[in-house]
Amino acid sequence: MINKKEIGRSLADKSIWALLFNTLVFAVLAVVDGAPVVSNMLYAVLFGLASAGTLLGYWHEKGAHFFILALLMPLLLIIVSELTSFIALAWLINGYFCGFALLLLLYKLVYLKATR
Repeated sequence: MINKKEIGRSLADKSIWALLFNTLVFAVLAVVDGAPVVSNMLYAVLFGLASAGTLLGYWHEKGAHFFILALLMPLLLIIVSELTSFIALAWLINGYFCGFALLLLLYKLVYLKATR
């Protein structure tokens, strides 16, 4: 069985591909819809970063409450965001995963490089 730290390391190794995919989706959304609501994108990236951070805390065995907080982040993001259409929701979801992948990439570049 794989331990929790290995899950974080495995996801961090794939984070560059997630960022590239998010960039592609952002480009498609920009062609389809134009510019997103800036506050929504800021919230999405920040909540994605927070969710990844709390999951990293859980994976490093800091407590199960980090897992619960990570599960609540998408719900809180939907509550604080201004969703006017399904395309706005697509921007929000993509921004969330972009923030999530960004923190995992930083984790890989900073923390995992230092521990090897």
